[in-house]
Amino acid sequence: MKIKPSKKKKNIVKWALIVIASYYVITILYFGHGDIDSKTGISTFYWSGLDDLGRKDKASGFLVNEYYPTFLNGVDGPYIFQNRSYSVSADNKWLEKKVDTTDFIVVETGIREFPRFSLQLRRNYPVEEFDYKMPEKLLAISDIEGNLTGFYSLLVASKVIDPRGNWIFEKGALVLNGDFFDRGNQVTQLLWFIYHLENQAAQKGGKVHFILGNHEIMNLTGNASYNDFKYIEAAKRISSQSDWNKAILYMYSETSELGKWLRSKNIVERIGRNLFVHGGLNKFHLQEKFSIEEMNTIARNHVAKELLSGTVTDKREELITSSINSPYWDRRLNLDWKIRWIYRLKGIDANKTSAKDLNQILKFYGAERIIIGHSVVNDISTGYNNQVVKIDVKHGEELNSGSTKGLLIQNGGYYRIDDMGDRKLLFN
Repeated sequence: MKIKPSKKKKNIVKWALIVIASYYVITILYFGHGDIDSKTGISTFYWSGLDDLGRKDKASGFLVNEYYPTFLNGVDGPYIFQNRSYSVSADNKWLEKKVDTTDFIVVETGIREFPRFSLQLRRNYPVEEFDYKMPEKLLAISDIEGNLTGFYSLLVASKVIDPRGNWIFEKGALVLNGDFFDRGNQVTQLLWFIYHLENQAAQKGGKVHFILGNHEIMNLTGNASYNDFKYIEAAKRISSQSDWNKAILYMYSETSELGKWLRSKNIVERIGRNLFVHGGLNKFHLQEKFSIEEMNTIARNHVAKELLSGTVTDKREELITSSINSPYWDRRLNLDWKIRWIYRLKGIDANKTSAKDLNQILKFYGAERIIIGHSVVNDISTGYNNQVVKIDVKHGEELNSGSTKGLLIQNGGYYRIDDMGDRKLLFN
């Protein structure tokens, strides 16, 4: 005998569904909804919502199979192509001028406490070495993601720079372990500040190591997926391309000063007995006996191809550049359950690197430990009995937040340090 649900229960379910559907419709009506292809910039469907209707700094109304409009939004640039400079003022004025590339270039930051700095362009960009002796002190930081404010705050607190942005770290090393692009809205100023610090560090006997992460590679090969819209707008104006990916590809091509500079960087470096890599190294790199030099060469050649399609056919190239196995994408050294399930939903079977495999990897590459970013952790921490140091944390976006953190290596000790100047020994 079937038990029929009571009329009262049916009404409750009916009205619950009506309330949920009404809430969904009203929310879309007021706040809007959009489906935008982050590669081309074409919106298959977009409704701005009543709250943004009539705005001039954001798409308003309906868009169906049209390019999504982008806008300038505060200080940006300069973008330098040969003797032409393009920048944006604080009040969103587009500025274009001819520049003397032998003169000082001034960069406006938009930060009240650190409003500007100046630098000189280099004549050439030789390919970086990949094997270095361990300096007396080293600060490593990862995944700043367009956040110059937090980066500046940590460097001042760690006495790498003075408040005016000048290098005071003497013969120390600053290691930037990838993903300084995307998500944030201070990307261009951040890149120029790294460029500026490289110049100053070299003059003082120090060194800035800029390790490329997946987001650097994405921009260098024409992937605009995570760019703030203001960078898309600047790229479209300079490149005369409406397609977002093609516009970003042009911005960091070999015709761009920043593009030429970034092409000199590595994806893996060994400093003393430490390997620095954005994502990680895995058993496949070991099995194929890749040298550090070969991995860097393959990645550099991959960028030189400027692949919009991302198609790779060579097996060895695929292991270095694919989105699962490459040193700047791999997550096997910090494979938590969330990432594992995301992989499984995509039909990818990836297992955490075993302690045995890690020991063999470290032995093969002449290292004692590996420092990684890419996979976010709650705090700078270690794994595999201190053989792996994880330094990708959610950094603060304000000065002296206490959330922006790095790894300090000094006198044999490995310390967690924040932008309040506090440090804690992890191990020695």
